[in-house]
Amino acid sequence: LLDSSYVSVLFGNINVGLTGNIGLKNFVYKLSPADQIKYGGYEYTTFMSPTVSAQTFLDGLHDKNRIDTYLNYNLFSVGFKAFGGTNLVELNLRSNTNVSLPYELFEFMKTTGEKENYNLKNIGLRTQNYAEIALGHSRSIDNRLTVGGKMKFLLGFGYADFAVKNLNLTMNGDQWRVQGDARLTAALLNTKLEHETADKNAPDGRPRVKGLDDIAFGMPGFGVAFDLGATYKLTDDLTLSAAVTDLGFISWKGAQKASSMGDYTFDGFDNIYVGSNNTGDNKLGDQFEKIGDDLEEMFAIYDDGESNATQAMAATVNVGAEYTLPAYRNLRFGFLYTSRIHSLYSWHQGMLSATVRPLKWIEATVNGGVSSTGCTFGAALSLKAKHFNFY
Repeated sequence: LLDSSYVSVLFGNINVGLTGNIGLKNFVYKLSPADQIKYGGYEYTTFMSPTVSAQTFLDGLHDKNRIDTYLNYNLFSVGFKAFGGTNLVELNLRSNTNVSLPYELFEFMKTTGEKENYNLKNIGLRTQNYAEIALGHSRSIDNRLTVGGKMKFLLGFGYADFAVKNLNLTMNGDQWRVQGDARLTAALLNTKLEHETADKNAPDGRPRVKGLDDIAFGMPGFGVAFDLGATYKLTDDLTLSAAVTDLGFISWKGAQKASSMGDYTFDGFDNIYVGSNNTGDNKLGDQFEKIGDDLEEMFAIYDDGESNATQAMAATVNVGAEYTLPAYRNLRFGFLYTSRIHSLYSWHQGMLSATVRPLKWIEATVNGGVSSTGCTFGAALSLKAKHFNFY
């Protein structure tokens, strides 16, 4: 609970994060000096280059390769004591983007033709962007139990969900027969889908999606979410805590929808690496652009029109414990288990921490954890002054 009231404007709290089990080093490789001379002085190439062996590339991947980014920017907040407890009013900008790509997708891209059949499952990309107006209240029930909650009104301005549950690719002469189901739902401001020329229409007449048309301002999403939590002081030295955040939904008006044909052909990936003749000067950016073009052909989708869509928020469950060392009460140890419930993009993490506050104005923390994406280690230093905290 608050020791005193406060007001924060614009720069009170900016939280930016990036997690995952893959990185740029998995997809960009440095050419050997001999290959740099051979290929016109270019220093780097993509994983699709024949100078990168399939084993070298694929050994660095996982069954499920994922990247998660998030932003939580507090534009305004005010905290004050009233109504028997502590109250909070906030305005935040939130952005979450998640990517999940199976090992088999990259195996197909790199080793096309070594097998006659590939099966790809659980391909996904999702982004949600919104503002939230939050009203919170917490209070002490007794000297051991504290409870709190927050009601959040959500104003959505951008949402896209591309999902491929199953895709089967079978060699058919010099082409690949593709059978599967790819679906897109998008509500990005007030923007419409842009279409390819009519000769690329599906047999049923649906126009093929090329991208997004001119971006126009709009606020297509509205929803509600709740945060609920409690702490219980089991002993003078041990405090337990539990919370559920972002329990709610956003409804998107006039969402753009598109899907694949279900059964179609794909010519395969072109030679787009340094040294080929298919991408002009073969700069690294050109290589990735061509890979993107080939992926668009592989996952071709067609306009299904507009309809409303409701999206469940990614709820997060936190369970923790904090122990204060009796012999030196400025030293605390903590454990936190976090589970984010988000279908294909769910993740779990266990973290241990140690925090010491030798002086009233300084606090240091070290932590380590194990999560769905690997192991983490971190440290933080906090300098506390009247009306200001520096991290």
